[in-house]
Amino acid sequence: MMMELNLHGTPHAVATLADLQQALKQARSLAQCELWLTRVVDAEQGPALCMLRNGGNAWLMYLCGQDESSFHSLGDAGDHGVCSYWLANGQVDEYPSAWCVDVELACQALAQFLATGGDMPLAIGWEAD
Repeated sequence: MMMELNLHGTPHAVATLADLQQALKQARSLAQCELWLTRVVDAEQGPALCMLRNGGNAWLMYLCGQDESSFHSLGDAGDHGVCSYWLANGQVDEYPSAWCVDVELACQALAQFLATGGDMPLAIGWEAD
């Protein structure tokens, strides 16, 4: 299935795992990034997977559809800090560190999302927003 990966505002066509790995290689070269993976058909309707990355930390958001539920990733519940993320529009958002996961785990989730055509990745613990 054809998907689009938008890396900090720049779209990339993604049809295969190799395409995804190439785009993720570029994402890893950035200190921080905002990345969206969506289906090419009805991208605005969902599903969509967003990864915000700052160093080794990643925060994921899964959107089922335009007017449906959204979920965020769950990491170490005992971590009471915050992690900041630089968005493509220049805004900086902060999220609880307890919602952060390792970047490699986030990349596995992106691969699962691609392989299943947009299903919620099982590699991640999720909490409804």
